[in-house]
Amino acid sequence: MHVLVIDDEKYVADTLVMILEQSGLRAAAAYDGQSALKKAETFLPTVVISDVIMPGMNGIEVCQAITAMFPDCHIFLFSGQAATNEIVREAYARGVSWELLAKPVEPDDLLARLAALPDNSGG
Repeated sequence: MHVLVIDDEKYVADTLVMILEQSGLRAAAAYDGQSALKKAETFLPTVVISDVIMPGMNGIEVCQAITAMFPDCHIFLFSGQAATNEIVREAYARGVSWELLAKPVEPDDLLARLAALPDNSGG
């Protein structure tokens, strides 16, 4: 499983990557939408965990682009901001059905959700 973590708060992204790697998963961080798209091209994510509210491209826009590249990629959105509700509601109205996690993400909960995913990673 290749997990791409996208968050403009570097310590959040880096901490999640560290937790995922310590759990035996391959993980990488990106700190904005554009760098996430570039990283996705070479990292080939099977799972994306993305903040919703970010400068430039928001998490919905980034994940839509990644889903277009990798249709089988599983998406988790997360945010601690109230503004997320309206953005996510609009995305759901357009047919997006990604999972939403609240910040701060509980590592054990996240790892359990990842373990429950079908293994489409090839390793």
